[in-house]
Amino acid sequence: MPLTTAFSNIPLDTRRSLEKPRKTGLTMVTDYQITIEGLRGLLELGSAYMDIFKVATGTSRLFPREHLVAKLALLQEYQVRPFLGGQMQEYVLHTMGVDAMPAHLKEAKEVGFDLVEISDNIVDLGEGTRDKLIKMVQDAGLAPVGEIGDKRDNSDPAEMVREVNEVLDSGAEIAMIEGQELMLDGKPNEELIKVLQDNVDVSRCMFELSTPRVGSTTPEIYAGKKFLVKTFGPDVNLGNVTTDVVIETETTRLGLGSAGPLSLM
Repeated sequence: MPLTTAFSNIPLDTRRSLEKPRKTGLTMVTDYQITIEGLRGLLELGSAYMDIFKVATGTSRLFPREHLVAKLALLQEYQVRPFLGGQMQEYVLHTMGVDAMPAHLKEAKEVGFDLVEISDNIVDLGEGTRDKLIKMVQDAGLAPVGEIGDKRDNSDPAEMVREVNEVLDSGAEIAMIEGQELMLDGKPNEELIKVLQDNVDVSRCMFELSTPRVGSTTPEIYAGKKFLVKTFGPDVNLGNVTTDVVIETETTRLGLGSAGPLSLM
């Protein structure tokens, strides 16, 4: 059911998907430690503009189980899909090995996760392991997300294209493009973004925004977000949106933010 907002006489960009569940124009919110009360408030105000909620890195290991279960159930109540961050799986693989993954994924399903990320930011997966892990995620009744890219260096665009297509062909629901790859010397990596636009199914890709954790400043993060929306339109899939800018991100998609209408960006 469409959200009833103030100023309803003002038209919005018809290219933007405004009703959930969305197939495109997904917003993935990333968080480390929001409380149940804080999450409830965020969802009451902004759930119409949120599609996926990523419990980042390995933070899930540190929460009381009842807290995590309640948090993920609350997200589901508001049609926001709970997402288990990839560095949790990297840690399991490094410390326990691939044989520990079925039990780990069973627990992920039981506590209420829907999407599970397979990444290799720190831990090298080795030849063929990513495809094997994606299949394991599917077998556990969960939806796999494959992350592409490096947090430390910029990869060759042709190699990025190959990996994106490989991940999607292997059964990942979404190919997550590492935010650091999308920036180059503090500016949007226009060459890579153009190559991806021309050679992959961008409707099945999510473009992460860069973060201060990898050295990006707030102005650089906003510049990257603006460039992605300008390049792909308001229904681009955006990841790494922090809880404080959920509605600001929607204003950027629609031309209602400080960057102005999309035709003027």
